[in-house]
Amino acid sequence: MIVWTNQPYSVYEQLMATGTFSCTPALSINLKEDDFARAYAWMIKQMKRRIGQPPAGVTTPIWAWYRMNFQHRRSDFRMDRDFDDQVCMEIEIDEAQILLSDFENWHFVLNDWYLAKVSNEDDWNRQEAWFDQLPAARQTRVKERSWQRIFDITPAHGDWTRNGDYVQGCFWQLNRNQVLGLE
Repeated sequence: MIVWTNQPYSVYEQLMATGTFSCTPALSINLKEDDFARAYAWMIKQMKRRIGQPPAGVTTPIWAWYRMNFQHRRSDFRMDRDFDDQVCMEIEIDEAQILLSDFENWHFVLNDWYLAKVSNEDDWNRQEAWFDQLPAARQTRVKERSWQRIFDITPAHGDWTRNGDYVQGCFWQLNRNQVLGLE
């Protein structure tokens, strides 16, 4: 499977020098925020369950893009740069080594929200009212179970959903031989 990951140029240099790259949590800007740390911990648990344990010494995933605007293609990130020296690596990774998820629905995990399965405002209001009346402990279980929906990347268009529009992927480690190109 072909995916694209945006990284600082130093990651590419490290990859070329050592042959492998894995995320260093202490260097992650996102992991300094509690909400991100909590959401990443949940995603890491899902990765271990769905694609297996990380290699020795690896604790945090690398993120990549699989689909943009319902199309499997590299997006143009020139206007949205995370790093001053950002590069985009096109990589090939075995499907069994990457966990794909819907980017928009990932925000329910990031924000610790219940991800109701709805297709209109009335259903949304009913689901929210039902969820709000649950005891706190049950809300947590129901909410975390609802997050499993982020792994459904089946494209769906509608007034209340754009499921599968932007699809991200998480994987444990990048190897030099997986890099197909650099921009």
